[in-house]
Amino acid sequence: MSTAPKGTTLRLLVPKDSAERVLSSLGPTAKLERRDLVLSGDRMTTDDIVKQIRDLSRLRDDILHSIRQFGVQRDPRGTVQTPGNLSGFLAEVREDLENGRSQYQELQSKIESLQRQLDAVEKQINILEEIGRAGGFSRILGRLPARKLAEAQRDLEGALKDQAVLATGARVKDFVYILVVAPRDKTSQALQTLLLHDFVQTEDPLSEGVDRDATLEALEAKRNSIQKELGKCKDEMKQFQTETQDHLNRIADMVQEAYMSLRGLLQLGEGSKASIAVAWLAKPVPPKTVNIVRSQGAILEME
Repeated sequence: MSTAPKGTTLRLLVPKDSAERVLSSLGPTAKLERRDLVLSGDRMTTDDIVKQIRDLSRLRDDILHSIRQFGVQRDPRGTVQTPGNLSGFLAEVREDLENGRSQYQELQSKIESLQRQLDAVEKQINILEEIGRAGGFSRILGRLPARKLAEAQRDLEGALKDQAVLATGARVKDFVYILVVAPRDKTSQALQTLLLHDFVQTEDPLSEGVDRDATLEALEAKRNSIQKELGKCKDEMKQFQTETQDHLNRIADMVQEAYMSLRGLLQLGEGSKASIAVAWLAKPVPPKTVNIVRSQGAILEME
């Protein structure tokens, strides 16, 4: 991770002969890193340069968007060498961003799905723990065709939004006995949902074979399993963010400097000698200083 001081970061491109004067105007506390270069368009036309500038500007915005999306920090580093094959570099960065978004979305979707599952299981555990400890819940006992159990459970979960628990008991021939626990104000809705699957309400002693404690134990085991998988996914996300932050900051610096170099080429001309610098400052730069710097031919970007 970066050790650069927090505050304002400036990236500047200035004519080499005025670099010392421009950089000194930033004040004695500015931490500077500088490199000299000769501006060259490698036989590009003005239209080609303008197009590349636009492409770099859009790509820079895409990188910054990805940095925010992935939950990592923009951390401008020192000056970097711009790639020789700019078109190839741009294509490679776009592919990297697309791959990164796909990986992030996959991890984020898994985390959100597991979190929803965990929330649902914890609600069911809370309902079962409340039975016998406080009022507000009703028990529905009965039997339904075993072949309709999975569909009935799915519809019950959909109708009551994790506010009911269905526990299974003894199976007799083609029927399975069940216990449904639901809030009192949802009892009628739960019963109507079960009746759609040929549920028969009964106080048959076989219904008492439904083991609330066993169901609670199974739910707790399920919760532990989900928590373990969720923790693993979160660790993978942290690893992804750590690796991605370093990579995105590096390519963001390269894109930014390539963008500024081409702007300098248009402003100063082919073969001009220039200096490109990164300045870290503890405080925001006063507008007056910005105006002075720009008035001396500097191209300036704040990050």
